[in-house]
Amino acid sequence: MNNPIADEDDHTGSVSLEMAEKVLHQGELFLQAQFESAIASDQRAMTMAAFFASVAAAIAAGAIAYWDKSSDVPILIAGLSGSSLMAVGACVCLWAARPVDFYFPGSHPSCWESVLNRPLNEVLWGEAQNYQDNIEKNAEFLETNGKMLSRGAMLSAASPLIAIAIWVLSAAISPSYPAELVSDDSHSPSSLDVYRNISR
Repeated sequence: MNNPIADEDDHTGSVSLEMAEKVLHQGELFLQAQFESAIASDQRAMTMAAFFASVAAAIAAGAIAYWDKSSDVPILIAGLSGSSLMAVGACVCLWAARPVDFYFPGSHPSCWESVLNRPLNEVLWGEAQNYQDNIEKNAEFLETNGKMLSRGAMLSAASPLIAIAIWVLSAAISPSYPAELVSDDSHSPSSLDVYRNISR
């Protein structure tokens, strides 16, 4: 907790008690607003992280289930790639909700012990300056976490499109397993029929 008396400047002695109280009150209101905004941001980040993690798990499970039935490798690669990217986005959103050193309105009573004999207007003005420092530090935390949340959300939202692109590329490079059986002379028509019956 900051000391209620900030660094001395030319304005400390000229600030009236009424003005110091007014400025201090505005600082408290702003810190409280930042605190409420931080709580809402953390809740939003946790909700998005949980949602993206659930969707990533569902995509991976679906891709594996489809591959198990059809042996379609491009679908497996695309599904696992997309789910991995979405999981990374969920982790980034979760990181945005991590605990940080955040400054709240008010101060410990013990911080005032060393200034009990100072003029009240000077003490309150010094505390208002401390509030300003805390507001700027909180703003940095909010901006950094907001950017992280946006990046995580954009990565997760883009992962299905990236998965589709990977699927198209994989399908173009590596043909499906039934096609390989048809083009391979080592497989007899009977073995191809057995594969088709199993796939059904």
